[in-house]
Amino acid sequence: MSLCRVLPLLIGGLVFGSAAATERMLVKEITVRASLEDVWHAWTTEDGLRFVSEKSNVELRRGGSYEWFLHLPPDDNGQRGGEGARVLAFLPKEMLAFSWRFPPSIPALRYANETTQVVVTMNETGDGAVQVRLTAHEWQDGAAWDAGWAYFDNAWGNVLARLKAHLESTPGTTPRE
Repeated sequence: MSLCRVLPLLIGGLVFGSAAATERMLVKEITVRASLEDVWHAWTTEDGLRFVSEKSNVELRRGGSYEWFLHLPPDDNGQRGGEGARVLAFLPKEMLAFSWRFPPSIPALRYANETTQVVVTMNETGDGAVQVRLTAHEWQDGAAWDAGWAYFDNAWGNVLARLKAHLESTPGTTPRE
């Protein structure tokens, strides 16, 4: 099933809930000169995620773990990153949706187990590159949420820049059988 047919279902409530049309969304885009297979591998495997996290836990199935263990100061529970994040939905080589936790630097949201929902789409551009679009949804109002927005506005941009740098400096990174 193509992304064009599935995305309206996601927006209609499967992932984002009924307020999707009016909520604010943090959107980041980048074009990566790499194969679609390599970009998909980078987002959906523990080996692939090494561009951003030396250690991760990925179970590519709905409800599966999607945890990155980042180099951040630990919170009061010794956690450093995306522990508890889950795969919400995916279409192979088209779209990955996952929940995402707030960093220890925003304790009001982290300890309340608040999350955003992140959707990463990948589209070949036809010239040997892939357009990657990351959209973070489910933002609420309040000072802590504004701090979270500011944090992720920077962080997700950095993640995409690291993806680009990694894949463009090491072409053909996906292991072949």
